Amino acid sequence: MLQELSQRPNTKQTINDIIEFIGDSTELFAELMDIFLNGTLRVSQMTSWALGHIGEQKPELITPYHSELVAQLQNPERHSAVRRNIVRIYQTCEIPKEIEGELYEISIGFVLDPKEAIAIRAFSMRICERIAIRYPDLAPELIDAIKSILPNASSGLKNRGRHTVNDLNKLIGVQ
Repeated sequence: MLQELSQRPNTKQTINDIIEFIGDSTELFAELMDIFLNGTLRVSQMTSWALGHIGEQKPELITPYHSELVAQLQNPERHSAVRRNIVRIYQTCEIPKEIEGELYEISIGFVLDPKEAIAIRAFSMRICERIAIRYPDLAPELIDAIKSILPNASSGLKNRGRHTVNDLNKLIGVQ
């Protein structure tokens, strides 16, 4: 059934059908991950959309797959939709200690890359901020990185950047 759903047109209704079909099932989620990791470009893009929503709503389902998700972020052949949906997950879900260093490096790279999609850059900024809250020594580096992109950033990225810099300054005691 999941294979059939993943072949439908890429619509919000299809994504909702996939999410509803999976429910809380770890077995069905494992099947979705297999389709996501091994499917065609189109199927991977669509299933990443469902994966992103499930990761936000039911982060316990993605727990066994953190390493695979980080690996997908590093795969240059993956479409930006795949990266966007993965970083969307890590804006809110618990970031395991075993991937936080690698995830921080990938995310700050996305923040600094002017060719990267705005949503990916904004979501990545939030990931870096969440990690810097755990490790305040990272805050000055992140503040400098964000300030360096603000002059040429979109209005949405500037807004996210200013809020992030303000929050990080409070974290490290700078007024």
